[in-house]
Amino acid sequence: AYGTCAAFGGIPSGKPNPTGARGVAQVLKEHGVDKVVVNIPGCPAHPDWLSGTIAALLLLGLDKVELDDLNRPKRFFGKLIHDNCPRRAYFDTARFAKNFGDELCLLELGCKGPQTYADCPIRLWNGGVNWCIGSNAPCIGCVEPEFPDNAPLYEKMTEDRYTEYAVRTREED
Repeated sequence: AYGTCAAFGGIPSGKPNPTGARGVAQVLKEHGVDKVVVNIPGCPAHPDWLSGTIAALLLLGLDKVELDDLNRPKRFFGKLIHDNCPRRAYFDTARFAKNFGDELCLLELGCKGPQTYADCPIRLWNGGVNWCIGSNAPCIGCVEPEFPDNAPLYEKMTEDRYTEYAVRTREED
């Protein structure tokens, strides 16, 4: 399932979900089809994730491709964006942006990097040119099943979300 819509329902499945949109795996399960669906979410999903996953499946077979609990390839979705964020040092020293354009940690402006598993900081988009945080926008968590309902997009996560997603500091890593 390529893209967040195919993997988890994406934007069409957002509350109140009037169309009943859901991911491919859920639809197949509802129809009694018992097959593994490899999810490659993203809005947009990175082309490297698709080609890399197809190559791994062809070369290694499904049983050798390590998937997380959401059936995403761990190769691409195994670490938090927060763990590889170039602004992580600002988070660790509690230096948070107050306005868009500030070159500090974007957590208080709604960044979902501490709860989002993807290799965006090292993958980059547009031919390796940039990514959300690199263009001074907070991560919106588009590869997670909660997207887009993990909103509000541009407001700080609540304290209960920190615990839920186990936001870590360098000392705890």
